[in-house]
Amino acid sequence: MPKQSPNRKSRLNSTTATQRAGTKNPSTLVIPLNWLKSGIAVLLLPFCFVATQSFLSAFSQTSASTMVIGSAPLWFFFIGILLWLISFFGLPRPLFIYVLGHELTHAVFVLLCGGKISEFKVRSAGGHIVTNKNNVMISLSPYFIPFYSVIVVGIFGIAGIFVNLSDYHPNSILWGQAGFSWSWVFYMAIGVTWSFHLTFTGWMITKNQPDLKQNGTFFSLVFIYLINLSILCGFLIIISDEVSLVGFIQSVLDNTSELFRSSTQAWKSIIK
Repeated sequence: MPKQSPNRKSRLNSTTATQRAGTKNPSTLVIPLNWLKSGIAVLLLPFCFVATQSFLSAFSQTSASTMVIGSAPLWFFFIGILLWLISFFGLPRPLFIYVLGHELTHAVFVLLCGGKISEFKVRSAGGHIVTNKNNVMISLSPYFIPFYSVIVVGIFGIAGIFVNLSDYHPNSILWGQAGFSWSWVFYMAIGVTWSFHLTFTGWMITKNQPDLKQNGTFFSLVFIYLINLSILCGFLIIISDEVSLVGFIQSVLDNTSELFRSSTQAWKSIIK
């Protein structure tokens, strides 16, 4: 287990922003961008609260039979999580694999945003890319995109075109004593890779990451939390028979209305 995190140098420099900075009028009142982002983060806090409340409500609606008995995919998903947690806390952490996925996520978003990459370096001790474009999505994408989970979905998605992965093959493993389904491997791999993403994200956030400073640490943390929670809500909607997309959206609207009503009443009681 390493004693310190990789010393990443994320050089996501924007040449356009640099050129504009040199042409500012000294007499113009300029509000620092990080101040503006901090204000946006404050405005996002109610959405984080509502989303968290809606997720917990949806989770409570999911029956015990769905969560424990009736869902083999969920069992294997949790097995994957358990296997990764044992590895993360009990074995040397695969820093090179994490840094590689981190920088590749940066690189993919640079290309998606129309930027160019002039340098790409990955080492166990850290990595960086040099690009002519940077924005919030580029710099924070590794913290809310589970890169290796996306790879797993892609591999099994392609394989699913040719093979029915949900088929159950009885007496196919353990010398004919047990059955097997490739879908179990898929859900276990998702459990491993998604928990890989969450544990490394949580661990690296505490290591004074340059990516977070570029957009303001407070804004970055709020943004990362909200996006990861949204992904978690989506996963719950997919696996649960009791939670639907329409029902979840209605729950969000109801909780938003209740929060607004409570806030209004609290404000009225203060100014009286």
